[in-house]
Amino acid sequence: MKTKAFAALAVFCLSLTPALARVEKPKLILVIAIDQFRADYLQKFSSHFLPASKKGFNYLMDKGAYFSHAEYGLLQNMTGPGHATILSGAYAYQHGIPNNDWVDAKTQEFVYCVEDQGHKTVGANPKNTHIGTSPKNLVGTTLGDELKNAYADSRVVTVALKDRSAILMGGHRADLAIWFDAESFSWVTSDYYAAALPAWLVTINQFLQKKLGTELVWDKKLEGPSPENRFVPLTKYNADMGLAFPHKAKVGSPSTLMFPIAIEMPGEVAIGALKEMKLGQKKSTDILAISFSSHDYVGHSFGPESHEIKETTVLEDKAIAHLLNTIDETVPGGLDNTWIVLTADHGVAGNVQVLGSQKIPSGYVNQGAIAQELENYLTKRYGKAQPKWFGEPSEFNFYLNKNVIRQKNLDLAKIQAELAKHISSKPELLTGIAHVFSAQDVKNRTLPPEQHERQILRTYFEGRSGDVMMIPRPNYLLQYGATTHMTGYAYDRYVPLIFAGGPFKAGTYAGGEVVDIAPTLAFLLGIIPPTGSEGKILEKALVGK
Repeated sequence: MKTKAFAALAVFCLSLTPALARVEKPKLILVIAIDQFRADYLQKFSSHFLPASKKGFNYLMDKGAYFSHAEYGLLQNMTGPGHATILSGAYAYQHGIPNNDWVDAKTQEFVYCVEDQGHKTVGANPKNTHIGTSPKNLVGTTLGDELKNAYADSRVVTVALKDRSAILMGGHRADLAIWFDAESFSWVTSDYYAAALPAWLVTINQFLQKKLGTELVWDKKLEGPSPENRFVPLTKYNADMGLAFPHKAKVGSPSTLMFPIAIEMPGEVAIGALKEMKLGQKKSTDILAISFSSHDYVGHSFGPESHEIKETTVLEDKAIAHLLNTIDETVPGGLDNTWIVLTADHGVAGNVQVLGSQKIPSGYVNQGAIAQELENYLTKRYGKAQPKWFGEPSEFNFYLNKNVIRQKNLDLAKIQAELAKHISSKPELLTGIAHVFSAQDVKNRTLPPEQHERQILRTYFEGRSGDVMMIPRPNYLLQYGATTHMTGYAYDRYVPLIFAGGPFKAGTYAGGEVVDIAPTLAFLLGIIPPTGSEGKILEKALVGK
């Protein structure tokens, strides 16, 4: 009797679950990523945004399925890992981008996450030296790759100020990835995608070249205090623009990419691609992905507490509204035939000095002193290495010179474990460090507890992650401008996530992870998710039958 009762109850419960109506595929999927856009910004600044009818942030929050605190499951949240996660649905241990840079075990030189010397930059001044780029280091597929595998005439185009942002969102089969080369002050691509820039992009570059040397002025438009950023350091990036409004500089200067012009530029290029490549105007679905990178530059230079971040966010609202209105006018069926995803690649920590003034424990980690102690220990124990035992550390990753380890016939695993144990015995050097672990600890699963362990296992990629790694205490940073991001703490891992368009049910939702984007869209498109996809389909955000 009990078995029958339970079976009947199960059938009854299933009957209460609404089925999803047959989903009409859109003409266009627009993916918007904002670099360093912390989860609190949308609600914090919402009163300054355009009304929902103008189709900016308030439109997306009102009309979309809004996950206000979506999560990254990564140990280190940065631009490369974040953008690689957005459309792969995978964590770094699968997609292979655990950091922005890592040390190559053979050459002992740093490798940039989208570096590929087998390719050349297209569109830059040939007199300049440029790192060749491609998605070579990205392991597995993206949503765009799988869409093109399923529908040969679908197209994927990505735009960002940063090369890694455009390349890693686009995946291996993108028709075109476009980014901005500040040295040449031009939009460029790689010969991985095209032998030459399309004519419409050349025209945009010619327009930009005419602006070189003209004066930029950025004055505040919003009410509220705008102090001279007494806790913000002058760096090579903001020195020419100053620390107080009105900010002034010349077009082409190091600070140009923090001015309003740089917030408008990616949107204009995306609109150029939309119109000239006729995205969303053929039978199959196209993907247009855009990343607004200026937010990251402003955040690093001025910090999340600054009036500059507030002004930047409001300018992004207008740029996104312009893009959405253009899509509405250009794509057949407009926004009714467009699915939109808005998210970010990571958040950011507060300015250490601001936090300190508010009695919140915070400070800086001396990574150089830690690296020197590791070098000294091995030299004393095993003799001097040529050239050194360690290369330069990178964001709490310390890389052993594997060539030296082989030359001295040492056991790598033993050395890794030794180093972690030794440096843990030097608390005077570990101010601001919560945990130390080695690559061997990852293999043995002898890791820091709970959330830290999960994040490590989701991030560590053998050959690209460090031999010795560290997790700082909350709000303890490497000194980088006003602030930085590179941890798994709440301020770095929580970002907004919004889905808007036909199959999505408006509302504000709890939960959600960035790895859920790709499998949710793949489900609705009726295609195979990307190879490493491990997120869930966000069924609660879908319109039932």
